[in-house]
Amino acid sequence: MLQRAAGNRVVGQLLAGRAPVVQRASYGLDKQTSQDKYVNDAVKLWTTQPGMSLQKFADALLKVIGVELKGYGVPFFGWTFVSDAGAAGLFDSGVWKVKVNVSKFSSSTTAKRLKDLTEAEVTDVVGTLYHESRHTDQDVLIIRTLLDQKKTVDQIFADTKIRKDVIKAVSASKYGDPLDADQIAHAKRMFDVMYGAHKEFLEFLMRHSDAFEGLVTLAAPGSKLSAAAAHLKTFDTWQSAVLQPKLKQMSAAKNLTPAETALRQRLQAVDTSLTKLVADWKKVTGTKHPTPVETGDLRELAADARDAITEAYVKLEGEQDAFRVEGEVKAAFASKVAKP
Repeated sequence: MLQRAAGNRVVGQLLAGRAPVVQRASYGLDKQTSQDKYVNDAVKLWTTQPGMSLQKFADALLKVIGVELKGYGVPFFGWTFVSDAGAAGLFDSGVWKVKVNVSKFSSSTTAKRLKDLTEAEVTDVVGTLYHESRHTDQDVLIIRTLLDQKKTVDQIFADTKIRKDVIKAVSASKYGDPLDADQIAHAKRMFDVMYGAHKEFLEFLMRHSDAFEGLVTLAAPGSKLSAAAAHLKTFDTWQSAVLQPKLKQMSAAKNLTPAETALRQRLQAVDTSLTKLVADWKKVTGTKHPTPVETGDLRELAADARDAITEAYVKLEGEQDAFRVEGEVKAAFASKVAKP
């Protein structure tokens, strides 16, 4: 749910002409030729194969991506179909595969074939698969940067939990283009929020996606307050045990980089919104018969927390990059299949 909300927001920004400016040289799936090949194949399948199963559709698109990634020196790119993933797709660097859950391709529980998807739904699928595959690109860039720092395979595995055979394959590969300074800085910022000093926020979202979905549900008009109890407790526990100590640590740190300062500000916004939400939650649910105004205010605070979390998530270095690439692909796909 978070992935979809953030992805749709990025597409809106692209269509409004507010795409983020990227100074570094493009790499991997950021290349226009790869995006064009992928989008053209996706459009062809969508417009000519309405009876294709959703699994075969995803499989065909990931095969296209796999060919492109192989050409960029990304080893062992693979995917698997699962039923327990909370999202339509996610990249698991520990097993080095994109996990795809076709039951999440549509809000309809009966969708089995391409023709069962709406245009918006298939656009989301096309973007999500590309987004998650982009994370393999990013991890290869991170591994190359760590290897250039003379880190061993075992050290990189200890830091990232990326499969050792993947790290070894990257170590043994020869890449035509050396990493430039901007790519190295980009890799460091990604490492920090994915595996390193500032991984706490992304780690929480990965482990507790259900809590965020509970927050979204609470913010909806007419939501049942009691259904959010466990999710609010999850946020409350994480905020006091992890988020607030993290903010205290960052506030005391000397010489934060601009990226770290921006991260601290976004995490502070998350903390502020959660503090207001939890306090109001305790007040409203402690009342025997809360008024419509009180429950409405609570839902607004839930929406504020949802928006603060989404903003912090989409601005994480790796996610911002993947959402930008996803947005470009979705916008291109949508323009090609738009009806006159």
